[in-house]
Amino acid sequence: MLRLFQFPPNFGVPNPSPFCLKVETWLRMAGMDYQVKTVFDPRKAPKGKLPFIELDGRVIADSEIILRTLKATGTDLDAHLDAAGRARGLCITRLCDEHLAPLILYFRWVADAGWVQTRPAFFGKLPAPLQLFVPRMIRNQTRKALRAQGLGRHTPDELLLFAREDLQALSDLLGDSAFFGGEQPCSADAAAYGVLANIILATLETPIGQMARQEFPALVAYCERLRSQFWA
Repeated sequence: MLRLFQFPPNFGVPNPSPFCLKVETWLRMAGMDYQVKTVFDPRKAPKGKLPFIELDGRVIADSEIILRTLKATGTDLDAHLDAAGRARGLCITRLCDEHLAPLILYFRWVADAGWVQTRPAFFGKLPAPLQLFVPRMIRNQTRKALRAQGLGRHTPDELLLFAREDLQALSDLLGDSAFFGGEQPCSADAAAYGVLANIILATLETPIGQMARQEFPALVAYCERLRSQFWA
């Protein structure tokens, strides 16, 4: 049995991590059997991040490496795509993983309005002594990581403009199709749902979520469609 190690649900979505939600959505799309094991401290995980899986005695970390490994077992959500479709899917995945996901992180963990909602959700059950320094330590680490990555060097307004451009690109790429894979989902849909559900469906209120719900009805409908089909 495949075991998936990830954060618990939060903010009204199956997982507050776009990467954990990406992997579990892929598993549901593929119809694979799996068990979820909740992890609260990602520092205990391989590579210090979630998710990771156990498969046939092997521990595999990183969402893309996990999905690549699962694909090699014979489950390929992209089998119906031609070379151009696979390339397009890879570009969508990279946009979601490498740009939109860090923007979510910024507006939750660095921006003050997001932090006042994120802190109790993630650290509210910590013993009182730990609440004095652990949340501040994790927030500072996140701020430093985003600054090193580059996005953390911009103003909130500049980051919101980046997010609008990303969301517009996804909306344009989706067009009138049901999925990014066309009439049936592909791997890129798992990545897209991982970030879009955390932006559009999450109960946590952020500028990026408000903008997405107001300006991109096609992406809102897309999220509702995937939630109904794979998460009902």
